[in-house]
Amino acid sequence: MSTTVRVPDAVWQDLLGLFEQHQPGVERIAYLDGFRVDENGYPGSAGDAEVYIATTVVVPDALLRRGNYVVPAEAISRAGQHLRTRRMTRVAQVHSHGDDWVEHSGTDDERAYSQRPGSLSIVVPFHGTERPDISDCGVHLRTTSGWQRVPAESVITTIPSALDHRSTTWTPRPNPTPSGGTSSPFRAWTRSVLRRLGPST
Repeated sequence: MSTTVRVPDAVWQDLLGLFEQHQPGVERIAYLDGFRVDENGYPGSAGDAEVYIATTVVVPDALLRRGNYVVPAEAISRAGQHLRTRRMTRVAQVHSHGDDWVEHSGTDDERAYSQRPGSLSIVVPFHGTERPDISDCGVHLRTTSGWQRVPAESVITTIPSALDHRSTTWTPRPNPTPSGGTSSPFRAWTRSVLRRLGPST
């Protein structure tokens, strides 16, 4: 059975934004969580594929180094507590490399979030600092024989987070009222009069 994942634009941008919040030079790790959906009956459905929608970025409290990362067991547990209570599932793992090499190393194979066939691991180049699209990343699929790099478009589709079909949009005009409110001119006039009168006795 194949795997198909749909990732909204905003979710991917949120992930890259969270990657930017790490100290420079270290690898970063996050998970995409979401829901499995049934597309049977839809035109052009994926047939017997397992279809997932990513809705949430989860960043574990990992030990981040220049050449690798470690997610301690306790951190893995905390990063997955919401899955059962919110009836969600882990859709993919995303981690970064410091250059443009986006293959899976032996360590990446061993430390992947899951070894279940159909699991996905996305490797982001340059620690995400260049804000790459998913198509610029290395996408790896766990098969029965191990992890294999696959074309991103074969398993992941980026979908828009918003669609605006309005023919025109209205932009409110700036408020000409001074920041002090409608009474500001009166207050300014009052202050000038008081200054001319001098201090009260």
